[in-house]
Amino acid sequence: MSSIAQVRRLPTGSPGLSVSFLLARTPAPHDRISDLVLSATVAVELSVDLPGLGWVGFRLDTAEGASAQATGPFGTAALATTLVGDEARELLLALAGGAAGPMLHVRVRFADGRLRDGAEPLAQLIRSAAGDRLADHVRLVTAEGGELTDVPPARPARTRGGGRDLLLLRKDQALPITQVVRPKAVQAIRHDLLLAVGLKAQESGPILDGSALLQDRDGASRWFIPELTLVLPEPGADPDASPFSFSLVPAGHQADGSPGMEATIVLTLAAGRSAATTEAWEGAGRPAARPIPVEPRIGLRIPLRNEQGVGSEEIITASNVRVDGALGEEGSTLTATFALRDTWARLAYGALSTPGFQDRPASLDVTLSYSGWRRETTPTRRETVSGTKLIGLRRPDNIAKALPATQIMGMAKAKIGLTPALATLDVGLLKQFRQSRFVRLMTATTQSLPVLVPCAEHGQLYRQHGPSGWESVGCQPALRLGQAEHRVWQPEPAASVAGARVFRSLTQPGRFLVVAAGHAIGRYGADEPDRAYEPTLLLTSTIDVDDPANIRCVLAASLEAELSDAELDLLKAELSARIGRPADLVTPWQAGLTPELRWAAPQAVSLDCVAIDTGFTLVLSTDIPGLLTLKALLQRSGLMGSARYRLPGGDEAISTLRLDLSRVTGPPGGPVTVTAAGDGLTLTNHLSRRVAVHRIVTDGVVVAQPGVVLDPGGEATVQLATPAGGPFHVDSTVEPGAESLDETRSYIEDLHLAVTFVATGDLAGLTGLEIAAQFLGSDAEPVILTRSKRQAEREFVLPLTTYAADPALTFTVSSVADDGTRVTASPVSWPVRTRGVLIPIPNP
Repeated sequence: MSSIAQVRRLPTGSPGLSVSFLLARTPAPHDRISDLVLSATVAVELSVDLPGLGWVGFRLDTAEGASAQATGPFGTAALATTLVGDEARELLLALAGGAAGPMLHVRVRFADGRLRDGAEPLAQLIRSAAGDRLADHVRLVTAEGGELTDVPPARPARTRGGGRDLLLLRKDQALPITQVVRPKAVQAIRHDLLLAVGLKAQESGPILDGSALLQDRDGASRWFIPELTLVLPEPGADPDASPFSFSLVPAGHQADGSPGMEATIVLTLAAGRSAATTEAWEGAGRPAARPIPVEPRIGLRIPLRNEQGVGSEEIITASNVRVDGALGEEGSTLTATFALRDTWARLAYGALSTPGFQDRPASLDVTLSYSGWRRETTPTRRETVSGTKLIGLRRPDNIAKALPATQIMGMAKAKIGLTPALATLDVGLLKQFRQSRFVRLMTATTQSLPVLVPCAEHGQLYRQHGPSGWESVGCQPALRLGQAEHRVWQPEPAASVAGARVFRSLTQPGRFLVVAAGHAIGRYGADEPDRAYEPTLLLTSTIDVDDPANIRCVLAASLEAELSDAELDLLKAELSARIGRPADLVTPWQAGLTPELRWAAPQAVSLDCVAIDTGFTLVLSTDIPGLLTLKALLQRSGLMGSARYRLPGGDEAISTLRLDLSRVTGPPGGPVTVTAAGDGLTLTNHLSRRVAVHRIVTDGVVVAQPGVVLDPGGEATVQLATPAGGPFHVDSTVEPGAESLDETRSYIEDLHLAVTFVATGDLAGLTGLEIAAQFLGSDAEPVILTRSKRQAEREFVLPLTTYAADPALTFTVSSVADDGTRVTASPVSWPVRTRGVLIPIPNP
């Protein structure tokens, strides 16, 4: 079979491929490299350029059988895999011109149903694409981490606190960079993820100083953190009105013949002031106080002994949490509902109903997330300025006058720290001080509440549904089963989605865990009007004007799952039909799973990656040379990482993380919106790239397969054969292409740079001096200096990374005599970072 595939070219003209070989050790001069190869990591952008494409599949003939597919007319897909042992060595020899190596098989299905197959050695495809620059795309790295070429070794990513200390101004608020790149506002924050805001905020709120009764920033209001207590039932309580109930419903039989069952457990918590809060409130004279708004998270901790007889615990998250009233106010309550089945229902029954059932009781884990302010006092070397003095960006020996507020705002927006910060000011205005500021915190408090409702006293609250309705279970020793296989999730086949692994919950009926096969740079949603549908990517810098070595460039991104709402809708429908009830799809975050994160990144780059509710935030920090390397990687093949989720019982799922300018996903609703009008739908493409629309889905049913390609910003109308009410989800493919860090100015935090021209010569006999200036390819408005106006200013806007590279301003000076005679001097090149923004202008 002949080859019909090729390696896709990036906008820079280079092929989209990368191959890294891991060696057992640093080779000696006499060693054969192939003998030291342990594995090879391959990432390649493949494409088929044929008219009328409907679907393209790529498959690498290896033990792992890596594959990729592209749906629609574009025929482009990314294939990534890891080869080990002999397969990796054969690939290296094949790239060197030896053996054939693994074969790449291609199958094409055209829109009219025709099929076409092709095959070619992968190494031959790579050599053909790379040409005489093969070394630019093939890297070697030793197992010890030493580099033979400029190759980044894999290393664990820090998973806590990334980017918290870098703030940007956004809509008059100072926000952490990780929050700025989020595709939507924070709705749920884990208690170990603290977001700090370092500029003085204007809003009020509680000051979190550890006191039982908290002071508000306005100095008048008081706050307290609610305390939750378990509400126990009264003797003889009606199960339908009781704060506690345990209800069983038969559900067939298990594989061993024992009856299957599904249990619903309801527990009620009362919220109010703690004893310490009440005491502090009494001591303060009973001022008006209100509870801090909290976000509750409830888990039922069930003790068990596994098959090896080892004591263990499993936390079951509440399937529903209902809050009545303002939590913490008098009379407010929280009701948590848990759904369990089979063995887990029996374990929960035993732990809740029988004292001493296990070596520890069942308990409720209560986490209350809330926000507030913390006062921080830190020593600082920054000077303070009173009055209306302004500070300019300039060298200490080029001081002439203050600069306009626009530059100061640009510096504040970029979070620039200047050294020295002040110039030509009265020393009486300066003082060393300890800076006191309020820092915004998102934090949490936790409680553990033992739960025991003895069946001997409350037997009517343990009930089972039978032929004649609800029947009391009471105390049944047959349910006291203390052994259980500690397996919470089991793999579940899913035909409707190829880009995810699905697991069925063994503890909560109807719940399924969905782990996306990949995460990529996301896009902002339509609810962010000033940056809607733009990539969740931000590049900024901090600058030290005296020491360029201290310049840091920071790249932050939010990664989202490569799963569309249409795919999730189809998956939910498939699983719901299988179990005969609505399926509940949860993400690893919602299931409380913590991933192991690893990235392949250059050593000069500081990398922080944190799992969040929408995916991951990634913050990369480096110097100017490191940024150039990083940008080259992003434009060529991107950075790759992995998130490994280890599930109890031995199963695991891996999601590939990609920071790649040519691979952007989202937003969750998709780049194409649907507007219904009668039996027709209007499709609108909100991207600057073409988008192919394959299917339109509602309630898990495909209602249309338009097969249309929308131009950038274009629209199309689709007629429905059967009326549908929506909401509608679109399954689509975006035309391949790379985003640009330099050309898309919305990514860059801009610096407003004011350049001042000062006439230093004698202007007698001259009408004046004319200065023509050009900066970064743009011509500035001509500057006129006269005897009465000896200095003038021009403002330029540029990315901070451009300023850090020391750009040069080019200007030409012409003197105009009183009689009209003109004398023009040679052009002058003036690097603005190294020579400053105050430019002396002598007579030509």
